[in-house]
Amino acid sequence: MLTKTIQAVRKREELAEDVDWELYKWIESHPGLNIYALAKSIGWSHGKVYSSVKRLEDDGLLNIKRAIINGRSASIVTCRRWQDFFTPDELEEMKQPDYFDDIEKLLKKASS
Repeated sequence: MLTKTIQAVRKREELAEDVDWELYKWIESHPGLNIYALAKSIGWSHGKVYSSVKRLEDDGLLNIKRAIINGRSASIVTCRRWQDFFTPDELEEMKQPDYFDDIEKLLKKASS
């Protein structure tokens, strides 16, 4: 019995990851919408979008800002910029002319 429960939980987690990824890609191409507008534009329930947004926020992939729209509080959702994932020193290092060539060489070496 417990095994079937664990399998069901794992399946739900897998599905949630797919839903989260789909929503993330949607937000990436439709930045600055609130949760209600996201739900309406993608055709999902408010609860489904809210749950997915919270998981993505917890994973550090989204920024949520509170705003007042038409006198009501709203959560404006945007994807974090890729630069937000690096320190200023790492960003400076990436400006070096051969930085990404060196990374590509390391990746090729690691995969062979």
